[in-house]
Amino acid sequence: MSYQQPADVPPSQGYQGMPPAPRPPGGYPPPPGFPAHPAPQYSGGYPPPTAAWGQVPPRPVASGLGTASLVLAALVALVVVVQFLVSVPAVSTLQALVAGEQVSTGVLDAYDNLSTLVVVLEIAAAVVTIVWLWKSRTFAETVSPGWPHARSRVWVWLGWFVPVVAFWFPYQVVRDVRAATLRVQGQGPGGWWAAWLAFGFATNASARLLGSDNPDVWVALPVFDGVAAAAVVVAALLWAKIVREVSAGQRAATDGVPAPLQVPAPGWS
Repeated sequence: MSYQQPADVPPSQGYQGMPPAPRPPGGYPPPPGFPAHPAPQYSGGYPPPTAAWGQVPPRPVASGLGTASLVLAALVALVVVVQFLVSVPAVSTLQALVAGEQVSTGVLDAYDNLSTLVVVLEIAAAVVTIVWLWKSRTFAETVSPGWPHARSRVWVWLGWFVPVVAFWFPYQVVRDVRAATLRVQGQGPGGWWAAWLAFGFATNASARLLGSDNPDVWVALPVFDGVAAAAVVVAALLWAKIVREVSAGQRAATDGVPAPLQVPAPGWS
């Protein structure tokens, strides 16, 4: 017994009310008697991939690390300013002691304690800042792989401690990290580095004055401490600007980056 399709139903349409058959996979045309099923249209399309297979898109450096660097820099500046204010009565006390007067040495103890506190805060600020800078350098190399860096990544750490090159290597590292993250050319963080060097020179000069056996040179202590205080305040403010710029650039570079597709490796459940 054979089946024949009614004559009033065209072969290209099928029966009335029958849902259209899906298009077979592989791009083959539908068989006779079934209508062609157009592929659905999606508005906007799919976003282009931003990371290679198995590569995790970069993430901005944790904001807490940059904030900690700024807080420690501000604390260093605050203590240096207080030390400058204490240096004036400290010099007067030293001169009185040399003259054989009976005076309290509490202000000298306070000055020494402030000097020790500055060193401790500087060490803490250096560690946190270098860690932030290392992570920011890694991020910059990821988002701007072709951007030239004057120094290799190891100098992010060593540049601050190796004699002679410490006068310009850290500046180059910070300059290139900022430029690669923001993808801009032009004026770099020269003002910040000049203020930082001025602070270092003035601090060393103050230490040499205190170690001198000549009481006449002690009167210059407030002068150098004042220069150090002004320089470190400027350096801290400009450093805050650099950290905010780099952090904003990191967020802008990762805006709209989709999370990578997680696919289990073969043989793992």
